[in-house]
This record gives sequence, structure tokens and C-alpha cells, in this order.
Amino acid sequence: MILRQCLNYWLRRYGEPFQVGAQGYRGLFFQPPASMLRWLFSPEALSELPRPLWAVVVAPTVSLPDATALTWRGVSYRVLRSLEFRFDATPVYRLMLIEPVA
Repeated sequence: MILRQCLNYWLRRYGEPFQVGAQGYRGLFFQPPASMLRWLFSPEALSELPRPLWAVVVAPTVSLPDATALTWRGVSYRVLRSLEFRFDATPVYRLMLIEPVA
């Protein structure tokens, strides 16, 4: 699938490294738009979310359950929510929302 191949290329070329324990991965990090957050959370839940929130796109083979701790740019984060996006039955990528660990 071409979309999946493009994503893997972008992850190799532009993805930033992050660690989960001793395992290293690459992801495309960005600030999630408000429309995405409104789609995922109720207004009440949205007001209680910690800031800053980050979203990260990873390969579909990277499966990190909610509450998994990770380190990116020397700061600890926790997976708040993980979503898998598919085309028909083929996984294309995963999107995770991560929150800083206080």
C-alpha cells in the first residue's frame, strides 16, 4: 500500500526518536488541533486534560497501550490515548496522544 510506504519513509526521514524502556522508536510529533481533541473528548473531559498535550504518529507495528511511559527530548510522557487508523483491514498508522508526567 503506497500510503503506508510513504508514512514509513516520512518516519525514517523526519521522525524524531523516542524511548519506551530500552526500546527506541521514531514518530512524527505535533500539537493536536482543537478539532481533534473535541472529536475525542467531551467538553468536560477536555477541560481537565493536562497541558501541553502532544500527538505522535507512529508505524502501525508500534503498539503502546494507554498509560505507557515514554521519553522524548529528555522529558517523560505517558500515553493518554492510542488510535489505530486502517484502510479496509490494513493498519496504516497509529496516533497517540501523550501527556507530560508530573
